[in-house]
Amino acid sequence: MNRRAIGIAVLYAVLAVLVIPVYPHFVSPNEFTRWALAASLVEYHTTEVTRVAPRLGPRFEDFAEIDGRVYSNKAPGAALLGTVGYLAARPFTTSIRILVTAMRLVASALPLVLLAFLMIRLATRFGIPERAPLVVVTLLFATPLLAYGLLLFAHALVAAALFAAWAFLFVEERPLLAGALIGLAVMSEYPAAVPGLVLLIIAASDGRWKRTGAAIAGGVPFALALAAYHFVSFGSAFRLPYGNDQNAAFRALSRSGFYGIELPSVATIARFFFDPGFGLFVLSPVLILSIMAAVRMRCAMRWRPFAAFLLAPLSTILLYSGYPNWQGGWSVGPRYIVSVIPFFAFALLFGKRNRLEPLLLGFSVAAVALISLVFPFVPLEFSLPWGTLSLPLLTRGLVAPNLLHLVWRPAAIAVPLLLVAAAVAAATGRRGWIAAAGAVLAAGIGVFAAMHASPRERIERAYIADVYFEQSGALERSLPRRLSPASPIFRRRAVEMRLPPGPWPF
Repeated sequence: MNRRAIGIAVLYAVLAVLVIPVYPHFVSPNEFTRWALAASLVEYHTTEVTRVAPRLGPRFEDFAEIDGRVYSNKAPGAALLGTVGYLAARPFTTSIRILVTAMRLVASALPLVLLAFLMIRLATRFGIPERAPLVVVTLLFATPLLAYGLLLFAHALVAAALFAAWAFLFVEERPLLAGALIGLAVMSEYPAAVPGLVLLIIAASDGRWKRTGAAIAGGVPFALALAAYHFVSFGSAFRLPYGNDQNAAFRALSRSGFYGIELPSVATIARFFFDPGFGLFVLSPVLILSIMAAVRMRCAMRWRPFAAFLLAPLSTILLYSGYPNWQGGWSVGPRYIVSVIPFFAFALLFGKRNRLEPLLLGFSVAAVALISLVFPFVPLEFSLPWGTLSLPLLTRGLVAPNLLHLVWRPAAIAVPLLLVAAAVAAATGRRGWIAAAGAVLAAGIGVFAAMHASPRERIERAYIADVYFEQSGALERSLPRRLSPASPIFRRRAVEMRLPPGPWPF
């Protein structure tokens, strides 16, 4: 295996342990609903979260109410896997921040690091190990997966599981494991059933029924576990929490179409990739090179593996293009299609070495790292968020909570960024100056965007600094005129300042 690629994966693991993006008074819905399930299972031996829900405040979004009882509205896979981390940390603390972090390390960071090692192995198998550093640094540091490996969402887990399922079905020939990974993906995000089914259908098309049967057998335990969870929680193996959201807007959305999914939209597909705030190619332009590399990739493998490689992520894109809430709320990039990123990153293995590659890599790393390591919850109104949101906060010395805040504040600001720079340097070698030029270009665009931020962006950024970074007075200084203490934005602040998690020594 390529040692530089391994070193890059290790640097990400160090970063994942160091950074703890659990912000004061910011009750991240996607993460804390999974904490609520784990806490209920461990403390009260039930999947019902009614007893822990009040800790998260009256406005918490990601709960479902069924027959008068409150549950997480998410598929349970990531929370159940994360419960391993909860159990490991629970004897030492009751802190939500530490327990969520322990869950995230098991359910998000670890699967992503294992995925990186799988890609290094595949690079060797295809006879081009020298390309592995580029693929790994792109996967871990140049795409929104950088953020989702640091958060207790299910996206990193599902992305790792689906790509690994493809690899173990069509390259490594381990169908039982592939089926188990598909089962884990579906148990963690219900819509993963669509790309999982695509993989199984293409695998079955060659008539090797023993392999297909093994893949199905691998998924059966997860299907049974998911059915048991539904039966115990909701009274039926086929009843989902979707459509029963406590949040009225989410409830109405999930009851339209098929659990909120409507016909595919070309306009939404374009937004997935080119929206100025959330577009994948806007944040990670290095992935554009994957399209050209895929042509060369076709020459390196048979048509079935290649068809599965293309159609599995395409099915995900088409599926979610029919979802009106395509951004997925405050997030980094188009989070619902994050599971396609490993396929894009792996295609780079077959690309041609040129100067555009490190330039776009440097740009992508700068944009994604600034967002992920400052505040990886981009509000919907922000365009070019590494400039309009992240850079102004960073210039005030604000970065995501990390262990070094407990030791020395300058180190807390510098070390995470230095780890990212070291990873890029390891991947690019002598071409590092080109990557640096790409990073400077991204920073320059970000500075320009920050100078032209809208009043709404400035106020929301000040609110984030005031409440989630505990920079008292930042909100008042941003407002164009003195407002009454009873105005909505001050009422919102008063409510959120009473919520967990507790303070952090920024």
